[in-house]
Amino acid sequence: MTVNKYSKKSIFLSYITILRLVNGVVAGFAATFGIVLSLPEGSNPDYLSIGLVVLATMFVSSQAMIFNDIVDRKVDAINAPHRPIPTGKISVKTAKIYGCIVALLALGTALAIDIMNGLYGISVITVIIFGGSLDLYDIKLKKMGFIGNTIIGLNVIALFVYGTIHTYLIYGGTFAWVPIVVGVAAGSGNIGREVIKGLPDIEGDRESGIRTLAVKYGPRKTAIIGSAFLLVLAIGGSAAAIGGNLYIPSIIVVFLIVALVLFLIIRIIYNQSPKWAYTTKEILLLVFLAFLLTFIIDKIVRLALT
Repeated sequence: MTVNKYSKKSIFLSYITILRLVNGVVAGFAATFGIVLSLPEGSNPDYLSIGLVVLATMFVSSQAMIFNDIVDRKVDAINAPHRPIPTGKISVKTAKIYGCIVALLALGTALAIDIMNGLYGISVITVIIFGGSLDLYDIKLKKMGFIGNTIIGLNVIALFVYGTIHTYLIYGGTFAWVPIVVGVAAGSGNIGREVIKGLPDIEGDRESGIRTLAVKYGPRKTAIIGSAFLLVLAIGGSAAAIGGNLYIPSIIVVFLIVALVLFLIIRIIYNQSPKWAYTTKEILLLVFLAFLLTFIIDKIVRLALT
């Protein structure tokens, strides 16, 4: 077996890295964002439920990442030969079992959320739809290029909507507009990130028949299209910061993040090298996380002081 040449520690770490936990954390905070920002003034957040929402979302994201690596194993052998499946650290059969286990953990956690809060199965339904669409993306939609990118963006928006509905069903009141605006901005930003992700993978994607915008239109046009979606992220984030009743320090942080997004837009338009495109997509993941944390922390502080 190929795995015999690797240490147990190396193989164990492969089971962690294949989960892409950073992606899962960002997705978890997206759902949390809708929950926290929709809380009525004077209410106390249920941190156990919020923690379970983050966990369930992470499980959904991670199972999708596992199945993505299974489907993309031939492409990754060209574009990312260091990943667990191409190296042989995790076999395809083992990865399928691992993915199913993580998917069941997502369903179990979602069921616990619904039972604890009387949410009528909304969390379970969200997990099934969210996880199913991500798996469909891995199996079929990814090869359709921009259509697949759009599905990812819509899933991001759906997480924000779930969080808002979650709070509405528990606390009552009305939908808050800020989570929806930020959700649309984040969804657009994710589409832009997905478009830019195609830049380093042109060779492998072309051989595999994946019709990304980078394969169809080349690096320059793809960078411009991706940047247009990132611009919506910058505009939406700015609008939410100005109209969302944030504290001054939070507004400053948001605008610093917006400045970073604008820098990335300018930079990728002038430099589409695989190395910089890869760096850009990694930075954007941290940008999404920083955006969400800024709004969430601001809201928690506001609730604590009221």
